[in-house]
Amino acid sequence: MTASAGGRVPRCFTLRRVNPFLGVVAVVRTASGRGLSFDGRDWHLQVAAHPPRGLWSGGGDDPGLRWFRFGVWSAEEGLGRVPLNPILDRDHMLAASEALVDAIADAAPGLPFPAAPELELWLLDAVAHRPLALLATAMDAGALKDLTTRAWSAGGRGERRFESPSLTARGLAGVDGAGTARHAERLEQAVYAAAGAQRRVQWYRRGTDGTGVPLDESGRPEVAGSRLEAAAFPRLTLRLDWPDRDEQALADDYIVSLSPYLLMLPDLDDRQRAALEEQASRDMLAVDALWRLYPRIIDRDLVKRARVEARLRRAHA
Repeated sequence: MTASAGGRVPRCFTLRRVNPFLGVVAVVRTASGRGLSFDGRDWHLQVAAHPPRGLWSGGGDDPGLRWFRFGVWSAEEGLGRVPLNPILDRDHMLAASEALVDAIADAAPGLPFPAAPELELWLLDAVAHRPLALLATAMDAGALKDLTTRAWSAGGRGERRFESPSLTARGLAGVDGAGTARHAERLEQAVYAAAGAQRRVQWYRRGTDGTGVPLDESGRPEVAGSRLEAAAFPRLTLRLDWPDRDEQALADDYIVSLSPYLLMLPDLDDRQRAALEEQASRDMLAVDALWRLYPRIIDRDLVKRARVEARLRRAHA
């Protein structure tokens, strides 16, 4: 990889998108820019600049740098730029965006990038106080206080609506007349019931072996010698074993619906990855959109067939 303008090598990594889980985002950072991609194809460009200052700026006297959306770039379609505020430093933003696009073009063949180390906030179950559902992640301890939440989302209100075949078979519609995502609500209710009324949460720093050390809100170890083994942390972001048969079916449906996104995780074993590929192949449009960010593919023929079917469907839509 070549150095960016100013001689600095861009930082390239991936971060998980959690609560609701939506896979990963690939990041390329330069001295004054960052590119974000959710599929490895289209890159959302942001440039760091000083906000406008003065009577008409609305930014007050804040001298700090802020991120401004610059446009979207892909190798296939080039750059699509958003209109720039005329009182921003146009020359700086253009130079920074050109360096960023060069860095992305240089780095993209190396996708998917390594996962950045992240601290993890987990909702704990009420009985054993073990990790139940992943709530948030942070790259540094400075964000821990700001990111503490006790609400877990199954994704029914965002980019990806969760539909459960087991609930549909029992006669429960996916949405009500007001558009409420009822299947997602049912799963969230099951998670909250397992967490108990207090909804205890805990930050952890994970080791390279998967073990986790609990942290306080300043990022320091909370209790000496209280490290959790790797098996205590649900690898697919949600506990997979449920005592109630209906809740188990609901959780299984959720994992199937997530499968095209879960394949972006780097720490799946071959058995898990093969099972997820089989499930994901039924959602061929998602697989065709996301495959560039899959760290490994077990059954390449299966994934290729899914992508071909996705293209045929789009061609005849």
